[in-house]
Amino acid sequence: MCVALPLSAGDRPEELAQSNPPARLPYAVPAPDAPALAALGSFAVGTQMLAIDAPDRVLLASTGVSRGVRTIKARIWYPSDAAAHAPRTAFGHALPKRGGAGEQFIIPSLAAEGALPIKAQRFPLVVVSHGYGGWDTFMTWLSENLATKGYVVVAIDHADQRVSDPAEFPVSFGNVLINRAADIRAVITALTSRAADASDPIGSVMDAGNIGLVGYSMGGFGVLGASGLDYDMASPVMAQLPAPAQSAILESQASGKPIAERIKGVVALAPFGGSPATRVWSQPALAAYAKPLLIIGGEHDDVVDTKNGVSWIFEGMMRNQRHFLLFQNARHNIGGNPPPPEADGDFSTREYFAEPVWRTERINAINQHFITAFLDLHLKRDEGKRAYLDVTPQVAGDGQWPLAPLQNVGGTPASASEPGHWRGFQRRWALGLEMKIGQPATQ
Repeated sequence: MCVALPLSAGDRPEELAQSNPPARLPYAVPAPDAPALAALGSFAVGTQMLAIDAPDRVLLASTGVSRGVRTIKARIWYPSDAAAHAPRTAFGHALPKRGGAGEQFIIPSLAAEGALPIKAQRFPLVVVSHGYGGWDTFMTWLSENLATKGYVVVAIDHADQRVSDPAEFPVSFGNVLINRAADIRAVITALTSRAADASDPIGSVMDAGNIGLVGYSMGGFGVLGASGLDYDMASPVMAQLPAPAQSAILESQASGKPIAERIKGVVALAPFGGSPATRVWSQPALAAYAKPLLIIGGEHDDVVDTKNGVSWIFEGMMRNQRHFLLFQNARHNIGGNPPPPEADGDFSTREYFAEPVWRTERINAINQHFITAFLDLHLKRDEGKRAYLDVTPQVAGDGQWPLAPLQNVGGTPASASEPGHWRGFQRRWALGLEMKIGQPATQ
């Protein structure tokens, strides 16, 4: 569901953030305490829905395995000239609950529904994959933020099967294992085909030679697989799938190699698939993976197991440039929008979005900062952004930027002249974070 909201002529994202704000700012707008690269860019944003048919897909059901057409829905955001003169939209969603649908809530947006893209300019393509049970507007904090900075962002709605009975879970989750990376490949194939058509308004704005992937949780599992980290059919999870499903995954991996070669960088937030009980990759596959990678995780994530799972993925890689941003005292909810106001009176809804210790808005702003640095470096080849990733010291709280007696913090972000503090963070505000850095092993 989309709802039109008024946007005054002349309003731009950066003006919206600085003017008298509405009751609820879009989640893409960072708070004043955000690190430097979280700031909105200069582009107005348009948005549209897409539908892509993927024929001959293997589908699991309680009655067995079949083949059919899988229709993939996705929402696209893009830089737009017309967005400033059109109504700004908002998105509605209802979380499912046992016994029926949950309460409807509203996701505020920066974008203008159906606005035309900017002409005569192409932008890198970023494909976003949500976690299990998520949806296309689950990560607007990122999708819309990136669009203001000159990216075309496509967030897939994977339509994971809702589970009302535990007996339904194996079928639902099995279809996620089969389809997550395949959906990503299908969307890339469809969009890169459109990019070759100069008369296609959406296609003509995409730079199909520069593609990045962002995935959260099961989306992290998907983007790693879609970018060339092949699944191991003998692993604990994959081995439980029926033979036709395993064959379908292997076929998709093989046919997807040309797509994987076009991907320039991958961001995996709390990726599934590394913990011993739910492992989907082999050690040799990790060692051979060569894509630049930013992993983001919570120190105490007990869903995907940061200590024995996500860390195993990072430490097993040998051929790629990689960074691992760790939120200390965080669990799994480091990838979604903040809790909506409708969740304030219901803990079971709030815990779907929120963290026990961290403010979600703060997590999102830090992620906007580092994901912008990563994508600018690898998709736009902006070498100046490397310093924002190769931070020292490894533990942010060990940084030194002392204050004089009675001195105010002042809101000045650390620059190259403050090498002992994380680049782009306000004085004394780089705290609760750790960054591990890995480089390709020398032969």
